[in-house]
Amino acid sequence: MFVHRYRVAFYDTDAMRVVHHANYIRIMECARVEWLRQLDLIKYHTPHGSHVWAITHVKVDFLKSAVFDDEIETVLEGRLVGARFQIRYALWVERLKAYVAVGETDLVPLVAETLQATRFPLEARERLRNLAWSDVWPPAAPPPRP
Repeated sequence: MFVHRYRVAFYDTDAMRVVHHANYIRIMECARVEWLRQLDLIKYHTPHGSHVWAITHVKVDFLKSAVFDDEIETVLEGRLVGARFQIRYALWVERLKAYVAVGETDLVPLVAETLQATRFPLEARERLRNLAWSDVWPPAAPPPRP
């Protein structure tokens, strides 16, 4: 389980000072990119690499409202399912002691030059196969801070 912290900026909010619904997807994207960097898989997720990953599915359930200056802790985990990589997210706000959103994305690899679907490179498949996947989602709360 990976945790990424994000501080809500003014530009993330709408006229009611709450995080605009579309920005939750962007916050999930920030967490996913940092997680791939930690897994040393970012080289397969860059515009100038041999592969890019296309998002084929996005789902977000909005539960509560985060506001300007909240710190959102995005908890995520992923697994390889056939030819796609499934990632799920849970966005926690400590001020609320609750998740503000839960979501999921499915990604498939494309050859960067042609944008044709392909298999994940062997190195990536090996790393993705060994990831933990919880039976219960979202977790009761994010893991304690270090």
